[in-house]
Amino acid sequence: MLRVLNELLIVRMLAQILHTARISSRSDVLVAEPFLVVGLIASIRRILVLVTLAKAEAGTNDRAIAFRNSMTELGLLSLLVPVLGVSITLLRCYPPAGGEAIPADRARR
Repeated sequence: MLRVLNELLIVRMLAQILHTARISSRSDVLVAEPFLVVGLIASIRRILVLVTLAKAEAGTNDRAIAFRNSMTELGLLSLLVPVLGVSITLLRCYPPAGGEAIPADRARR
């Protein structure tokens, strides 16, 4: 079941990236929210991968070090997911002053 969810999240990430590229190419505006959504999906996907790998890792010293590193990454990702969620919520509640997004020519600088 985790494998199916992992594959679905990959498809969702690709669809979101294509959607973001389409929006950016049609207008001269760079919208931040789609990038945050892709980051959120990627973080959740990585958490699922780490949980799956953590089940397989146990035993020797090398595996213990890899397990500890995986748990550190899992902890950081667990902090990142709510931060991205709050960022998306704030962008929806309080759009940037003076317009919906940053003009693309200003964002490139």
